[in-house]
Amino acid sequence: MPDRGRTDLAYPPKTPSGARRLFLLRLGLSLLTGLMLGLAFPPSHFGVLAWFGLVPLLIVLADLSRARHALGYTYLAMLVFHVITLSWTGGYSHGNDPYMLIAGTVTILVHPLFYFLPIGAYLWVKRRLGDLSALAALPFFWVAYEYSHTLTEWSFPWLTLGNTQTYDLARIQFISLTGVLGLSFWILLLNVLGYLLYSSIARRGTLRGNSGAWGTFAAIVLLAIRPALYGVWILSDTEETKEAEGKTTITVGIVQSNTDPWQKWAEPARSVMRKYIGLSEDLLATSDSPRPDLVLWPETAVPFYLLSEREQFARRDLRAAIDSMDVPVLTGLPNAVFYPDSASAPRTAKVSRLTGQRYDSFNAAALIQPGTDTIQWYGKMKMVPFAERVPYADAISFIDFLRWGVGIGGWQIGRDTTIFVERKTGTRFCAVICYESVYPDFVAGFVRKGAEFITIITIDSWWGRMPGAFQHKQFAVLRAVENRRWIARCAVGGISCYIDPFGHTFDATELFTRATLSRTIGRSVRLTPYTRHGEWLGLLAAWFAGAFCAAGLGRAFLQKKRTQAWEKS
Repeated sequence: MPDRGRTDLAYPPKTPSGARRLFLLRLGLSLLTGLMLGLAFPPSHFGVLAWFGLVPLLIVLADLSRARHALGYTYLAMLVFHVITLSWTGGYSHGNDPYMLIAGTVTILVHPLFYFLPIGAYLWVKRRLGDLSALAALPFFWVAYEYSHTLTEWSFPWLTLGNTQTYDLARIQFISLTGVLGLSFWILLLNVLGYLLYSSIARRGTLRGNSGAWGTFAAIVLLAIRPALYGVWILSDTEETKEAEGKTTITVGIVQSNTDPWQKWAEPARSVMRKYIGLSEDLLATSDSPRPDLVLWPETAVPFYLLSEREQFARRDLRAAIDSMDVPVLTGLPNAVFYPDSASAPRTAKVSRLTGQRYDSFNAAALIQPGTDTIQWYGKMKMVPFAERVPYADAISFIDFLRWGVGIGGWQIGRDTTIFVERKTGTRFCAVICYESVYPDFVAGFVRKGAEFITIITIDSWWGRMPGAFQHKQFAVLRAVENRRWIARCAVGGISCYIDPFGHTFDATELFTRATLSRTIGRSVRLTPYTRHGEWLGLLAAWFAGAFCAAGLGRAFLQKKRTQAWEKS
């Protein structure tokens, strides 16, 4: 007699046509998970799809006995998810660079394998401790995986599930306590409850008299509503708003030049710099916007080694322009550090064609201020794998030939976070460069060191009008809310904007337009619980994940001992 406690997917098909229908059903459910997760990410506003996006895959995994089948369906779901979400990575819309095409394709095909970690752990616990234990463990396994995926040079936190919620400002306000991983954990809980609701209905075949299903439904509604209620309260709290926005202010200007990132390395370098000087002068001459206390130029706006000795004349010209404008400029640029002793240089260090001396190049930001020769600079520390730096190139330098050839390429990792200080007002701020803004705790580290507001300088013109630039901009919303800091975001070709401490966006530019912006923003020294404590939730999830695994091992050990004792008896 069939077990009424299981779904139709549990029954082995008795005919070839039944097996084919079962395969197609599982295939369709796996594809549905991929579609729901992919369409939950920006620029789509349907982040709600992530709330139950994993439920179809959990239904598939419920009755599969072979791990390879389960992981096969998991790969299919994650592949569809990646195709939708990361379709921009290869630059397919323009096909300008073969390296980008290959790297983007490899990322889409290979990165889904990383999800075997949380799903594999879930299946392992399910086999040893049962369905309910596995479902309880899944949020911890997934969040622990997302946390671990921020830690190494192979890291790629772009697809953190919490990143799907950036348009729902009310519901994301609690991440000032938990960070974006709190959103991921919340989404996983909704998925687990959604699966339990499905299972309860599938067992009984009806909602009538099904107290378990109604209880689960009530838990889903409560879990979905509570963050929104908290967010509405935070957004309506005048005192909280004033304190987070800052009692002191600074006016920040932004220059978006729309320079072609493919061509600027081939143009006369000083002409690119003069373009930014001209746009900055136009910004300062504009009477209908406040005069900036600081002007931002984007990532690698100055496409040559401005701070090196041989570029002293170009540096003198820029200093003269900044002195004339009487406003400090934060600019992105490459910077070179030469090693007097070549033997002490890293194995990946470059060799100067002019002197034969070894050096490292950094994707950097520099603050050049009027009336002083002192220049602060910061070297980017979080690199796009392979596009900017081959992971662990210093340790495995023989694969460093895989570096990308556009621009400078082969960047070295920056040595420390830097807090820039504007001389006139004493304002302290940071310059987060491009991809670094995807790393929550890394950005929070600048705020812990005293950044009163955050600047993000980036390019975002590599991928045409595909989703990459929109996703990158939206992820900055999370950094603003986590740290309750204003963000001034300057991109070469857009999207440039300002984001307040609650995630509201102001003055957003269109992609591939030339624009200048100026806005007065708040400065704050207050630290949120998340800023103060960092990824406490990720660490907690890792501990709980380890506890579930230990319980599974303990259960297996006890079962083995009992079997041995029974065989001896």
